[in-house]
Amino acid sequence: MSQNARPSQMCKTLAATLTQRTDIKNTNRQAMKKTTGTLITLTILFFSCSNRDNRVTVKDTYGNGQPKTTIYRTIDAKNTSYEIGYDSLGRILEITPYTDGKKNGTQVYFRDDNFGVAGLLPFKDDKREGFTYEFFPGQQTAFKGESRGDEFNGLSTWFHKDGTPEKTGIRTSDKAEGEWTEYYENGQLKAKGTYINGNKNNDWTYWNNDGTIDTTKQE
Repeated sequence: MSQNARPSQMCKTLAATLTQRTDIKNTNRQAMKKTTGTLITLTILFFSCSNRDNRVTVKDTYGNGQPKTTIYRTIDAKNTSYEIGYDSLGRILEITPYTDGKKNGTQVYFRDDNFGVAGLLPFKDDKREGFTYEFFPGQQTAFKGESRGDEFNGLSTWFHKDGTPEKTGIRTSDKAEGEWTEYYENGQLKAKGTYINGNKNNDWTYWNNDGTIDTTKQE
């Protein structure tokens, strides 16, 4: 059964942790704007709550008594709330925004080792809608993919740690479709070909990292 936590103490702890985790060094401004906006908003909300507000609820706990999931409810017309997940040491692992009981907004995942942002998942009415991001430990973008209707629909791109593309192409209903390309870290084309309904066609060409065609992998 849920129990009401002491909001003042918990909110201050959460706010301090969230503030710590806004040190984001990724150069992707759109992604970082979403992340920092969410974290700053939450920080302000958590600092502003008090014992009399009674807005923080512990949903479940670990065996050591540490909260595993808490719910923070704001006071607005959309019934906005945030579900915060923690590890057993009290570090925040994820923050999920809700309005009227449905996921709405950007779900933020954190790493438990260096306080960095691991991923951003956009939701609209419980369905993935918009661009999903995943990040390397150093906060460089590792993946960017467009979702519509709770499935990957649109361009998906994976990146090397230096920011150059590793693999890119269109997905339709989560499946690769049409032309896809792959690259080495030096920018040299690695592979190029097409997919139909998630399956590779026999039109793929492969290259070595020096630009010569790799005859051992031709299909």
